[in-house]
Amino acid sequence: MKKKMLFMALLGGLNGILVKAQVGNVGISTASPGSTLTVNGSFAATYKTVTASGAIGANDYYIAYNGTADGTLTLPAAINGAGNFAGRTYHFKNTGGKILTVSANGSELIDDQNGTGLGVPAITVPPGYYAFLVSKGTTTGTTWELVLVSSSNSIPSAESTYPFSAVSTTTRQMCDATATPSSPWIMTAITYPQGTVLNKGNVLNTSTGAFKAPNDGYYVIQGSTQFDNGSVAGNPNFTWTVLYLVKNYAPGNGGSILVQSYQPTVTRVFGSSISCMTYLSAGETVSMASVAGVSSGNKYEVVTSTMFGYKIAN
Repeated sequence: MKKKMLFMALLGGLNGILVKAQVGNVGISTASPGSTLTVNGSFAATYKTVTASGAIGANDYYIAYNGTADGTLTLPAAINGAGNFAGRTYHFKNTGGKILTVSANGSELIDDQNGTGLGVPAITVPPGYYAFLVSKGTTTGTTWELVLVSSSNSIPSAESTYPFSAVSTTTRQMCDATATPSSPWIMTAITYPQGTVLNKGNVLNTSTGAFKAPNDGYYVIQGSTQFDNGSVAGNPNFTWTVLYLVKNYAPGNGGSILVQSYQPTVTRVFGSSISCMTYLSAGETVSMASVAGVSSGNKYEVVTSTMFGYKIAN
């Protein structure tokens, strides 16, 4: 040990750098290292640019992907026992114009904190985005943890923010009309019997039409529908319509209206859209709902409805 420390001191002296050991700590350019390794100066690690798919090696640290086609970079396989690299970090930046996929090795998974408790085999890093991962030291299941995915302007990647998109096109939804805009309104949540296009973490209930926030944060929600009485008996005109985004909707008593679009229109077919950004606590819901008056009868229909959104920040 004395010979090793003497060699380190000699090496440091030859390079004009102070290397100091103190109470089990090692310091570079400092005589009083307060941590296991203290560097009083700059730090550099391997920077590498790649243009094609391949494996990430033990000597890699920061990898910039600049390929002309979509590519996949595969993380190293976990090691059990001697050689286990718990805590190893990798940084990825997609500096090109194609999609970069960072994949775990074999059956290993990446813990992307998606709210399901399950990992994913790979993450997507779109052009201009950065990803930071750390090895958990485990050898099965989620062996890697995704620390951060972000773009150059710090907006989180949709891959990690619960995007959803629901659509119901040819299926018409029959609703009860309200006599006048000033009477107690009959609010009806719009549902999506034809299912979803995208529903990460099953955050949208298509049978009730409610999006449920998997965790606290700020969310963007947008929706649209077509009020269409073409198949209603008598083909009544709409006398007015309202489209809502409602927090914590419940049949019979509505909920907290986030935003509404009122249209005093007289027509048989009318399209309306709505959007908002709101803060939701985990478990709170947002539904798109409608109210309408008709020139005759007490029914109206909506068709070609869609709602989509995603989390934008904590």
